[in-house]
Amino acid sequence: MDGWKIISVDDACTITDCQHKTAPIVEYITPYKMLRTSNIRNGKIDTINVNYVTEETYKAWSVRGELNINDVILTREAPMGEVGIIRSEERFFLGQRMLQLKANQKLIQPKYLYLSLLSSYFQKQLAPLKGNGSIVANIRIPELKKMRLLIPSKEEEQQKIASILSTWDKAIELKEKLIEQKKKQKKGLMQKLLTGNGRLPGYEGEWKKDKLKKLCDKIMDGTHSTPKYVDSGIPFYSVENVTRKDFENSKYITQEEHEAISSRCKVERNDILITRIGSIGDAVLVDWDHESSIYVSLALLKTKDKIMPEFLVQYMGTDIFKREILSKSLTTAIPQKINLGDLGEVNISYPYDVREQSAIVDFLSKADEEIYLLERDLKETGIQRKGLMQLLLTGKVRVKV
Repeated sequence: MDGWKIISVDDACTITDCQHKTAPIVEYITPYKMLRTSNIRNGKIDTINVNYVTEETYKAWSVRGELNINDVILTREAPMGEVGIIRSEERFFLGQRMLQLKANQKLIQPKYLYLSLLSSYFQKQLAPLKGNGSIVANIRIPELKKMRLLIPSKEEEQQKIASILSTWDKAIELKEKLIEQKKKQKKGLMQKLLTGNGRLPGYEGEWKKDKLKKLCDKIMDGTHSTPKYVDSGIPFYSVENVTRKDFENSKYITQEEHEAISSRCKVERNDILITRIGSIGDAVLVDWDHESSIYVSLALLKTKDKIMPEFLVQYMGTDIFKREILSKSLTTAIPQKINLGDLGEVNISYPYDVREQSAIVDFLSKADEEIYLLERDLKETGIQRKGLMQLLLTGKVRVKV
């Protein structure tokens, strides 16, 4: 393409490897933050959930080179190929399995180096290193240096592309902050309305507290045997489906195996699924009519008439419920879990008047719907940004400079 060229990663930047040992961390906050591979995801750096070290450790682990604004980070493994760029003057240093890349600004601008490493053109070059999954995927520095980047020759075009995508990033960031704000508002409402500390207008009736086993006709778990999975068939759900609230991407079992599981534990609309092994206390309402089965890591609740399942699911999202269920769980077990009998002992507060339960559910459901629409819009914006990024970073769409 006219005005574009291919350069090697070796020509594009200086690569500095991390220390190949674990830095000693401290249990208190310091100005010195260690970035781990888990902090680099989807082009972003999580600078909050980090480990802290002393100044002495920071200096020792930064001896190969300090991280500065616009330095690019590339993860070598676990996972391989995640990219981030330093955007603040905080005192960061690299944990294990990471590389620091400083752009050669005679050829490429730092922000464009960052974008180039995120591009499909570069990421496709990593695919052969990922193999078949039998070994941990890893980027070796000699291999990385030989890889190629497709870039505009003119600095102005690089800057314009980076500026356009930065505008999209800011719009996405604003949407994310708005969603987080709405979630905090909803959580505050939950803590009031679902505990009786705040009442909706027109309701003054009695609130009760009962054990979960008195509010349910049945509390049971899924099959204790790992089924034989098939390419298509009856959806089979486990903890991951509930924690992610993703029931489209599931495993499948045969109709025969499903019928055998359902003879004891039949999933029906308005049942509640709650995680009890590995992750504890995440709950969803069954709002589908298609047949499905569940694994032992999930409990299935069938409620009695005196409590609405929609109310109970909302209540299970409160801090009070989380503390209560954890207090009855085997948190020291590996993995942590709660037995069905102990689950039944969890206390639930609820208004005796089902009409008040319904009013609370309606009120909170409106907040849920608003958050859902915002998250859907955010997802669509992310898809559009990704598509534009690939067009701009391959020169299929050119910018005027």
